[in-house]
Amino acid sequence: MKKFFVSLLLALLPLSSFAAKLLIPAEFSVVRVNGEEFSSSFILQETEVNLTTGQNVLVLRYNELFKGDIDDSQQTIKSESFILLFSVANDNDLKFSFAKPIDKSAAQEFSKKPVVNILDRNGSKLAVINQSLSRYNDQVMQETMMRRQEVVKKSLESGDQTTFTKTGPNNLTMLKYWWSQASDMDKQEFIKHLNTTEQQQF
Repeated sequence: MKKFFVSLLLALLPLSSFAAKLLIPAEFSVVRVNGEEFSSSFILQETEVNLTTGQNVLVLRYNELFKGDIDDSQQTIKSESFILLFSVANDNDLKFSFAKPIDKSAAQEFSKKPVVNILDRNGSKLAVINQSLSRYNDQVMQETMMRRQEVVKKSLESGDQTTFTKTGPNNLTMLKYWWSQASDMDKQEFIKHLNTTEQQQF
């Protein structure tokens, strides 16, 4: 059984090869890339992001400096964190596109709901889900609660209380969930722990 889990975990490890690179303009900070925290420079500059084949999730934040109302002062216009969810094929020529605000007033409007596009090598827009991170998290939570409520409803209607108690996630499901939340270093340490435990049993 432990050998099965080790094989499963190794299969879930991210591939080192990348399908494409995407240059994020200096007006945007990269928060996370495919669930991994992204270390950004404090200096506003373009950021190169490696994308994998298949689905990618970027968490970004718009922030741009403008001259303040007081002489020689500066004001930073920021947005809430938002996600870009899209799929990538073997295309190394992707381009980040957005309508750059021309002044502070336009930037304040843009920050309320940043709209960006990702273009392929032919200039065509990729299908992108673009929404605030908080709204995305709320939707995921609502969908989870709705599924859970359906289970409870069916249990109450059938009068079988064991239906509800047995519908929780099994060990493999929870293992996959926590694996998806772990960092690469945590994954390597866990695999090392499984190998050590297995060797001690022989």
